[in-house]
Amino acid sequence: MLIALLYHKINAGKYSNSLEMLDAHLQFIASRMQTVHPGEKLPKGLSVCLTFDDAFFDFYHLIFPMLKKYNLKALLAVPTAYIPDQTSLTPLERLEKIKTFPDKAPPVPSPAFCTWPELKELAKSPLIHIASHSVHHRPLTSPHIDKEYELTASKKLLEEKLQLSITSFVYPFGRFNRKAHALAKKHYSHIFRIGNALNLSWKNTNSLLYRINGDALPSPRYPFALKSHLKHGVQFAFNTIRKK
Repeated sequence: MLIALLYHKINAGKYSNSLEMLDAHLQFIASRMQTVHPGEKLPKGLSVCLTFDDAFFDFYHLIFPMLKKYNLKALLAVPTAYIPDQTSLTPLERLEKIKTFPDKAPPVPSPAFCTWPELKELAKSPLIHIASHSVHHRPLTSPHIDKEYELTASKKLLEEKLQLSITSFVYPFGRFNRKAHALAKKHYSHIFRIGNALNLSWKNTNSLLYRINGDALPSPRYPFALKSHLKHGVQFAFNTIRKK
């Protein structure tokens, strides 16, 4: 059984956790479970795939050190249009930028995100799996979005900048349709949405990997209680039947 968890930021409003809560949560996972990267062989029992969306600077500055402390693997989904070449701001100034970064910001490079040199450093770590999160972080369900461009240009740029193969894609906002998913399957081996469900393996029937929300954690042990497993197992069956 595989649980993929979805996180965003630290101490930055709705889509975040406090540093203390996330640290306790990661410590709990490290003491009881094994984390895996997309495509790795799953051990017996429960495996966890930690996924962090958007590549905000706090991943590099705050979260990556915790992952190293607990020897945990994680996926980082990168929307390439937001990534700056460099910045002159201090770490504290950049963390403040994250707190005020609007949900619907124009897709231009910002110091609120990791820089390309920081992403290169992350990509060299055996703990980090870099995934595409499109170019402009726009819903691929929109009729005005060039789906092929969003899927391929982000992959190409990440591969050129980081000198590695990009095999995973994370749908922006978790949204997709049949056309977008057919295109995504041509270019990526592992495709993540939200779905709030468990996964049987890396190869679900619909070629979709479901993620459970890990923002605003109610406790360090969430979502590993039996009640949560039952709920997310039922949701997996429901998603499979609907092919969504």
